[in-house]
Amino acid sequence: MNHKLLGPLLLISLFALANPALASGGHTAGHHEMGETKGHHDKMGKECRDKAKHKGGHKKKKGHHFSPHWAKTLSDEQRIAVDKMHLKLSSQHSVLKAKAALLQKELNAMTAKDGADQAAIHTKIDELMAIKAEIMKLRYDHLTEMRNALTEQQRISYDMSILKREGAK
Repeated sequence: MNHKLLGPLLLISLFALANPALASGGHTAGHHEMGETKGHHDKMGKECRDKAKHKGGHKKKKGHHFSPHWAKTLSDEQRIAVDKMHLKLSSQHSVLKAKAALLQKELNAMTAKDGADQAAIHTKIDELMAIKAEIMKLRYDHLTEMRNALTEQQRISYDMSILKREGAK
């Protein structure tokens, strides 16, 4: 046996013996023995033993407890209106994003030249920022338009999701 591996292998073995959870195969007396198995079986009824799926054990779900997610409660009319709003925003975004990408490439090319014209670079930056500002305005206009299409109860969940955002995407 390789003597370089003997030390770490011995240390791991001692740790496993000292930790009852590892020594018993990862399960200690707990909710499985008490009959509480809800949510821990796959579709076929077999116990889920894949540790990667559990990632650290049982954790409470993050989020709020006010009302169901707004998208799950949309009526058929609301769903059609929301789809139309998303289509409109998507078509507007695609054009502006393409323009912004082109301006960014032009800006990069201008910057990579010998004797770059700083005034022209600054003008190009201003053009790019104007397009990015337009994209943000469209996004936030969309958020308020979406909110107006919701009922008061649906707005609770919608507003919670807006407040958690770092920015409109």
